[in-house]
Amino acid sequence: MTWIDKALDGCPRQVVVNDSKTPSGRAHVGSLRGVLIHDALARVARERGLDATFMYGCDDMDAVDEIPFGTGEHFVEHLGKPLWAAPAPEGLRGDSMAEAYFGEFTGKWFDAADSPADDTPGPFDKLGVNAEFYRMSDIYRSGRLDAVIDTFLRAAADVRQIYLRLSGAERADDWLPFQPICERCGRIGTTYATDYDGETVAYECRADLVAWATGCGHRGRISPFGGNGKLPWKLEWAAKWKLFGVSIEGAGKDHMAASGSHEVSSALARQVLQCPVPVPVPYEFFTLGGAKMSSSRGIGMTSSELVELLPPELLRYVVLRTQPRRAIDFALDVPGLTKAFVEYERLWRSAAGVEPQPNDVQLYSVSRSLPGEHVPPAPEFSPPFDSVLSLSQQPHMQLDDHIASLGVQLSEVESAWLDDKAEVAKQLMENRPDLADRLAMLDTAEAIRQRDELSDRQIAFLGELARRLEALEPWSARAIQDEIFESARGVEIDPKADAALVFEALYKVLFGSETGPRAGSYLEFLGRHETLQRLG
Repeated sequence: MTWIDKALDGCPRQVVVNDSKTPSGRAHVGSLRGVLIHDALARVARERGLDATFMYGCDDMDAVDEIPFGTGEHFVEHLGKPLWAAPAPEGLRGDSMAEAYFGEFTGKWFDAADSPADDTPGPFDKLGVNAEFYRMSDIYRSGRLDAVIDTFLRAAADVRQIYLRLSGAERADDWLPFQPICERCGRIGTTYATDYDGETVAYECRADLVAWATGCGHRGRISPFGGNGKLPWKLEWAAKWKLFGVSIEGAGKDHMAASGSHEVSSALARQVLQCPVPVPVPYEFFTLGGAKMSSSRGIGMTSSELVELLPPELLRYVVLRTQPRRAIDFALDVPGLTKAFVEYERLWRSAAGVEPQPNDVQLYSVSRSLPGEHVPPAPEFSPPFDSVLSLSQQPHMQLDDHIASLGVQLSEVESAWLDDKAEVAKQLMENRPDLADRLAMLDTAEAIRQRDELSDRQIAFLGELARRLEALEPWSARAIQDEIFESARGVEIDPKADAALVFEALYKVLFGSETGPRAGSYLEFLGRHETLQRLG
């Protein structure tokens, strides 16, 4: 039984999966983990015949509490305002800060403006994420949360007691769990509400309520309904569960810790709103190469950049193959990408096999960009990614022509999958040449110069290998790898004890480096003619 099966076990026929995003900056890749976990849960629920909905919210009523990276002082005057009230950053589409960052992350634009961009698939579309979007400002303005707001305001003493008991957060006796929007300055992060009379709350926009924004000092009374403010987010979380009838909702481990946000929201749901708590799915961080990512500080790759780089199936697989409670640190380099492609193809072959394992079938299913019962045959011809990257950098080679020269007839599936690898290679060559250049083959003159720097034993090894490979049949990775070791023995080099000596000779004349891709697979894809030219 997988983590998805455990989460869905016992769910009613109608399943509501919920997740949301506070669009306060460009979303880094870690934001994708929650999205794909929730989408996978909804997808498997549908495959079980359940009526499953994945709801994804834009938390645009949250306050602007820091200046997004790269925007300079553009947002200083808007600190403390709701995200929907701050303007969009320069260069991004949208009527507001919330609209711009949420739209960039999801591809969903609530403004519905006519634009050529409307026809371009967004990140969620490319990943095959099937979600129903909502915007919290719309939910509040529609009055759908008015009854819940009233309930919380009347139970303010109970709310304060739950905060104190579970998280140690002490609130003053006059504190009310509501954040009005100041009628004078438009800020929501600086207001303090008191004295609910059943129709209005008294409030003050305090200059020193928070460290990141300054209130204007205005005092007044305002109705807490119809979008005039919002619930603090722990209450808002519980309010969503009641309003939407949420069945399952995950969150990062920091929210799920003991005495954390989820525990407080759960108590508020049970004791104040008297509604059930969704099945929790705690999940760990998703990082690239150990980098600690931060949207506000511009650290790490953005989610939209990663979606543009990787095929959707591979990205979904990289995220969903790991249990949610385990951290993911994906090495976004050539060895890491090569390994990920190989492992995904292994899963694909298993799922398409005669007697596939149920867990493999499920993982393959949720990894696909588009769900479907039919599993296409796995590609039989699929050169490693590092080989595709290397050959893509050769000015005299076109991949299609090169494959034809190898006598290979690609199936439609094989051709599409190879195109995906070639596109990733292209992205690396254009945007990460520091990674791609390491696999650029040397020109003939440089290869000769590198060969001259080898030892006599290494030169003898290359000559012996060329002799053996000239007549090798079949021309396959396994057979080539065997001949590499036999050629070493043929010139009295121990291929186990002196493996570095052997492969250094190969990689030096190929790339001018002491390391490189798995030699047998690489030379198979390079082809006999090109290989023999390189070996001299």
